[in-house]
Amino acid sequence: FHVFLNENLEIYDARLNLFESLFRIKRPKSRHSHGDGKDHIPESSAFRSGSYDTRKFKKLIDGQCPSYSMVAAKLQGEMRLIILALKDVAEQIEDVYIATENTGIGSVLANKGGIITTLTLRGTRLSFMTAHLEAHEGATHLQNRNKNLAEIFAGAKTDPTYLMQDATVISHHMFVCGDLNYRINFGDGEDSTKDKKKNAREKLKRGISKAALSTKKLTSSSLPDNKKLDGSDGNGVAGGTPASPAAKEERGKDNGSHFAQAKELVDAEDWKALNEGDELAKALEKKDCLVGFKTLPCNWPPTFKVARGEGYQYNEKRTPSYTDRILWKSAHGMGDDVVPFLYEPCPDFITSDHKPIRGGYVVKMKNATKCKEKPPKSKKGMRESNISKTHERQVNLLISNIKCTNLPIMDSELLGGLSDPYILFVSYPKPLLWRKGWPSTKIITRNLNPVWEEDIHLTLDHTRCTDADGSLTLHGSMLYMTVMDEDITSGDDVIGTVALNLNSLCSELDISPSSPSSSNVKFNDHVQETVISTPVLRDGLEYGMMECTIQSAYLTQKETKEFLKEAKRGKKVRAKTRKKTVTNKISEFLRL
Repeated sequence: FHVFLNENLEIYDARLNLFESLFRIKRPKSRHSHGDGKDHIPESSAFRSGSYDTRKFKKLIDGQCPSYSMVAAKLQGEMRLIILALKDVAEQIEDVYIATENTGIGSVLANKGGIITTLTLRGTRLSFMTAHLEAHEGATHLQNRNKNLAEIFAGAKTDPTYLMQDATVISHHMFVCGDLNYRINFGDGEDSTKDKKKNAREKLKRGISKAALSTKKLTSSSLPDNKKLDGSDGNGVAGGTPASPAAKEERGKDNGSHFAQAKELVDAEDWKALNEGDELAKALEKKDCLVGFKTLPCNWPPTFKVARGEGYQYNEKRTPSYTDRILWKSAHGMGDDVVPFLYEPCPDFITSDHKPIRGGYVVKMKNATKCKEKPPKSKKGMRESNISKTHERQVNLLISNIKCTNLPIMDSELLGGLSDPYILFVSYPKPLLWRKGWPSTKIITRNLNPVWEEDIHLTLDHTRCTDADGSLTLHGSMLYMTVMDEDITSGDDVIGTVALNLNSLCSELDISPSSPSSSNVKFNDHVQETVISTPVLRDGLEYGMMECTIQSAYLTQKETKEFLKEAKRGKKVRAKTRKKTVTNKISEFLRL
């Protein structure tokens, strides 16, 4: 997966034409996440001293893209993620983090899994993930692909400040692509009882036929018991060596089961009918994976499984499918900021049984928040937060009518088989809400449909955040309402998160320094109300729903007191941090 960040669409398209799929890349030495946005490609990396393909690729970049800098590069087994940016754009990139998660055998082998990189460009957090998911056709393998995606999001946490939230939550925009291995299936994805019985009968007949054929052609004295006529062992590999993954995949019982129907539609160029059989499209619709992500229809021939040559010549042992895909997701209030302009295959590539695809997207950048680590200095040279000033306005949030429904069971049967939920209010940037802990609701024990009989009052220290011109802004600022499950015996568990755009919640407020004073305008004129009803998300899946009402206002401390008098319930806010076990702490330390 190669990412180009630039501001010229023609350059984007031209550069993509330069690269051909290079496989069997040598795995590099270990690398660590960085947060300064610089080019972190070690001299000992495989990009400088690796296999021929790897060195050739690096030479292509250096020779054909001299105006680009390599912002991030990671090789993990058969997976590779490279991010290139125009040099003037690269200078504006910061907080680059890389994380990986293997989903091969035992979650150790790197033949399957994913790589995620998160970076910040002009205050906009972008994440890119490449993945190689479980292969084969059939309902079981489809379910495992969905599980693979959740495992990658859960294991590849990029930003160490937000380990409770995965990349799908903390990103303003996230792109996912790679060999996702979703196939074309014209059924419902489940094998009916009748079909299972039919398949069992056919399998039995094939076994009897093969046994009879072997009896005729092979006697016990002609060849050793463990050999076949082709010199292979029982696994179909000459010399008794283990079968390769590709050979095992060829023997998948469901592989190629829809070949004839798919090939007929390919010949008729009926892309709509092919897309209707796409497993990924069905999974997105059912919310079985990648909830909130979008992708464009594939209005071209399936890119798998083809002969290594020009055009599309399909292997009859596979159902032609759209296995290679690109998807994206935008945060709350930013859905219109990504505009796709290119999505197509590269039919002239001949080095693989996949035809790679490429996509181009315009991402609208705004003067997003740049957070100051320390409060501004007062006229006397003392550092103080403007929250303490009675005559200056601050953004206030009053969150009421909070409830969740259909939360998952997090506790074991011994502990009641329910959950003990509470909500943490987490901000991006961190200083907006962090006060030696995150504000939280009270804990409601043993309840999967909790209703909090309290109102939560939050005051944002937004004076720590400015845009490129130094003006106060909430662009890019986020409120993460993370639902937790208290666990007395171990660390509290994350149920899921609702990510809200603070700029959208305060879009009707005038937070400029020149906003009217309290002597001219009543505080009621500063109140914006937003009703929230949205899924609780974790690792790209839904874990219940959250509803609440959020009132936002830009008030002085005097006005705030009047504003809070209208709250119907108590407004006590607790500072709370996630309780961790020793195992949690060691795990997070190792990720850093």
